[in-house]
Amino acid sequence: MARFEIVPHLNFFSRKEWVTNTVLPRLGGRVDRSDRTHVFIHHTVTPDSDSTPNIWENEEETFARMRQLQVIRPELGLDVAYNFVAFIMANGDLNICEGRGEDRTGAHTKGHNTRAIAVSFAGNFEDLSVDGADLKGKMKLLSYFLGWLKFDPSHPDYGQFREMKNLGSLAPSGRKVFAHGDVKATACPGRKIVRHLDEVDFLDPKDA
Repeated sequence: MARFEIVPHLNFFSRKEWVTNTVLPRLGGRVDRSDRTHVFIHHTVTPDSDSTPNIWENEEETFARMRQLQVIRPELGLDVAYNFVAFIMANGDLNICEGRGEDRTGAHTKGHNTRAIAVSFAGNFEDLSVDGADLKGKMKLLSYFLGWLKFDPSHPDYGQFREMKNLGSLAPSGRKVFAHGDVKATACPGRKIVRHLDEVDFLDPKDA
């Protein structure tokens, strides 16, 4: 199990923190880290059930949502479709939960499930309120997470891993990351996220 802070207010939770049904394995084929070239941003479209639908109050809520995402799309396999899921927390933090992880193919974006890393924001960022979410601040934290993957995705509590040196080498015009809607007729990841995607970068946490 592993949970740790990458930079202040950016927290990482490994898969073992939320998995309770060990009968359901981690899905996806192995991907060499040097083959990762780009990032897709999604939203899960499954909001929190309280008055702040895109803000999560505690870890238990987020872990329960990860377990729901594990089984919500059986036609894609009984696992989270994304490599990582990002939760905007009520205390201002951004919590990243490992889905399939950085070394497995996903089931998120047709034609891009091998070379792309998918990060999905938990919630509905097209139709529902983002009051109090501070999306601009969360894009900065997301940038540090992507930089952690690119430059040094290791931690004493997690393990020692090779960088993803080619991550970000493929990008859309004017941005460092893709929206799902860039390659498919979909609103995903929601207009309230899309308007901030040009703020996302690959920032090395060592420089924070």
